[in-house]
Amino acid sequence: MELNKSNYFSLEADRHYMSNSQFKSFLPSYGGCEAQAMAKINGEYERPYNISFEVGHYVHAWNEGTLEEFKANNPNLYASTGKNAGQLKKDFQHANKMIEILENDPLVLKALAGQKEVIMTAELFGIPWKVMLDSYQPDTGMFADLKTSKEMGGKFWNTEIGVYENFIYHYGYTIQMAIYAEVEKRVTGRKEWLLPHMVVVTKQDPPDHEIIYFDYDVIEQSLHIVGKHIERVKAVKSGNVEPARCEKCDYCRLTKKINRIKHFSELSLY
Repeated sequence: MELNKSNYFSLEADRHYMSNSQFKSFLPSYGGCEAQAMAKINGEYERPYNISFEVGHYVHAWNEGTLEEFKANNPNLYASTGKNAGQLKKDFQHANKMIEILENDPLVLKALAGQKEVIMTAELFGIPWKVMLDSYQPDTGMFADLKTSKEMGGKFWNTEIGVYENFIYHYGYTIQMAIYAEVEKRVTGRKEWLLPHMVVVTKQDPPDHEIIYFDYDVIEQSLHIVGKHIERVKAVKSGNVEPARCEKCDYCRLTKKINRIKHFSELSLY
């Protein structure tokens, strides 16, 4: 399947290719659920609209240089009733503040320079993968991914290993950067990875922002994590193994059927 910007996020593409987000959607450690992941791939479930994702798309459109086109094609960005009818909704007015923060930082603009929204595909772990690099600068030895985040502080409890971790580990951004670096390396045939960077801007008022880079050690460690889980993911996606239900996500709650009555004391176990 030949990928382009119009079909990159299509169901057909998701069925043919593995991606960073799809891989993590199978893993409970990253908030994933096998049953939900398969329901999405099969076109049986679509997550409800989330304005936070739309804010991310808005900021990405600015980075790509297509913000005006994005606004023209998405009338839902504007209030349709009340005294603010015809104006951008509050969330997107704030997104403009986030963009202004980025535009006024020379180092951010340097990190986000280069080719935009570059699509690449390669075989990893025996299956085809797809990636889209927000900003690609092979001549300077780097690529960058643009993230919008609620905040950069705080700590998150990892139930699998019993430790607190930062938002980078919690959302699996190390996994994403490693997959992107490995795919790019295989496509170009280069001997070493490009250095992944992440430009983060928060939704706080005023927004905070940061440029974060990832070293070769974390790329190796993260690819090892992918390798540890990929055979299970491949087996479930191919239909050879029944997907497990997490019984906690939106999809599992929506499709839940009670098969036994629980004693009240069991509720303390989850």
